[in-house]
Amino acid sequence: MTSSRAMNISFENVEVRVGERNESLFSLKSFEIPSGSRLLIRGPSGAGKTTFLHLIAGLLEPARGAVYVDEKDINQLSEDRLAQYRRDHVALVFQKLNLLNHLTATENVRLAKNVSAESADHVLSQVGLSAKASEFVSKLSLGEQQRVAVARVLASSAQIILADEPTSSLDDKNASDVMKLLITASEGKTLIVVSHDQRIESFFSEIRNFKELTQ
Repeated sequence: MTSSRAMNISFENVEVRVGERNESLFSLKSFEIPSGSRLLIRGPSGAGKTTFLHLIAGLLEPARGAVYVDEKDINQLSEDRLAQYRRDHVALVFQKLNLLNHLTATENVRLAKNVSAESADHVLSQVGLSAKASEFVSKLSLGEQQRVAVARVLASSAQIILADEPTSSLDDKNASDVMKLLITASEGKTLIVVSHDQRIESFFSEIRNFKELTQ
């Protein structure tokens, strides 16, 4: 895999099972996301949208089937290669943000690969948090924490950007601002957002209903 371009993502005969009873959460017979896509996947909570992103990130292995990125089945990679794939090619904005409370906003942004303090402060200024760069994220509001998570994506060189409900805790203006930043950050890359927030639909060239994709 190379980092100089966005990469095709495809699912073939994927099934995800969950719980002690190993019940099927969803299955996805065939679905392709071409390089450079700007895709919004809509659907209610509990349908499996977050799990869908975790499959692409290699954080979860399906019960059966394959997830291909750049024509490689990522679940056949060694643990080291899979970790390298996530580090080099994937940027995530989790619904629970995945920030470290004992670090400042700048330090959290610097968790992205090869990001200097100067670069981190620059992207924090882009999301309107210059004055909060030295604050511990535990002291920030939920909306400010959301913007720190987006700033980390902006600082990343990853070719696949995955965002789980990135505007869920934001008011209309901040939701619009965050989406504009994500669109800018994903230029020439692949952006996949899962959300039930109807306010952000105008930002996407393709919108799919998760239940219609899965069984």
